[in-house]
Amino acid sequence: MDPIQITIAAFVFILGACVGSFLNVVVYRLPRVDHPADGSYLRGAYLSFQSLIHPPSTCPNCQTRLAAYDNVPIFGWLWLRGKCRYCRNPISARYPIVEFATAAVFLFHFLMLFAYGWGPYETKPVQDVFGMWVTQVRVPGIERDWPVLVLHLWLIGALIAASLIDLEHFIIPLEICWITAIVGVFGHAFLIGENQLGSVHMGAPVDALTLGAGIGLLVSLGLLQKGIFKRSFESDAPLMEHELKDVPEDQRPDPWPKSRIRQEMRREMIFLFPPIALGAVAAALVMSVPAIGNAWANASDQPIVSGALGSLFGALIGGAVVWFFRIAGSYGFGREAMGLGDVHLMFGVGAIIGGGASTVAFFLAPLFGLTIAILQLLTKGRREIPYGPYLSLATYAVLLFYTPIREYLAPGMEGLLWMFGNLIGNGAA
Repeated sequence: MDPIQITIAAFVFILGACVGSFLNVVVYRLPRVDHPADGSYLRGAYLSFQSLIHPPSTCPNCQTRLAAYDNVPIFGWLWLRGKCRYCRNPISARYPIVEFATAAVFLFHFLMLFAYGWGPYETKPVQDVFGMWVTQVRVPGIERDWPVLVLHLWLIGALIAASLIDLEHFIIPLEICWITAIVGVFGHAFLIGENQLGSVHMGAPVDALTLGAGIGLLVSLGLLQKGIFKRSFESDAPLMEHELKDVPEDQRPDPWPKSRIRQEMRREMIFLFPPIALGAVAAALVMSVPAIGNAWANASDQPIVSGALGSLFGALIGGAVVWFFRIAGSYGFGREAMGLGDVHLMFGVGAIIGGGASTVAFFLAPLFGLTIAILQLLTKGRREIPYGPYLSLATYAVLLFYTPIREYLAPGMEGLLWMFGNLIGNGAA
């Protein structure tokens, strides 16, 4: 590494420690916010920014406001020897651990991308001096590919916060997921061009489908707000395993009948109908009506438009894949399979890394779940862990290894896309 890379690496480590300090605030405060009783939080309409910046940091025991030098990431806890300066009560070691872990992961990711060439990289077929086709690789460079690092570091921070909250409270706050999706849309619109590393530009037909599905999603949210659509599990929900263990045997409610679970899933299917229908109509119009197709091709050819729609397509695919298995699993087994928080989490993930990568992450997550389950079995630890941390671990694996995975899967995916295109073309004809 040259001196410039070493300087940037040191900055990334310090940045990670500062981000970890903020994540401690997010993890502690966000699940404890008093959300409105009208259910608007569950609809994603309630964001609690003020709770994260006001009041300033205080001791959780004596509520004394902490000085700036007490809040220095990692070292502040060490200087205080793990105790509050004012009341001398212990301060959890989780704070410096999260700060150091975040800094270490940030530094590790920077090194993997720009020192060792892992992570996303560009490949293209070229002919060598003997006329043989070989794969040429361009590894990332910080001077050109820093936007990818920015989006990845944001996503890593979001995944750390979501996983820690999910592990402790069995919830994933919508704020984390939706703000991550917004960062992804704006990042791909203004920072990453069509030919840059990490691009999610998809082309006019997919952009049209995305725009139609996005409008359909807004329609569904509006109908939900008006009470025309009903939220699933609006008034009640089955107790989870960790909730049941605190309830005496003679006071536990009867299990939900399978028919009621399926009824709740039908509400979610109704919610998804407008995005699916409007997306299909928009794509069909662009592909079958030349005037509309030409006009849309000119509009979606703008880098900002195609970047934003490509990111939104990734978000929709990331959320849709999880939602499909949630509905199918719940409907088939008659019990709630996965939570809606996982849907929102992969919605945010897809906006950053795209639809293909988020889909691969979803299918990798069970491998991490199986590994952790085996470790728990060997160590006799608790059995129930929420799915968010598995999705987060799989997503980080995809951040590092998606390019070779994509190259391996490319022939099969091209065949599927060819078949899909022929089906749409024959249908339009």
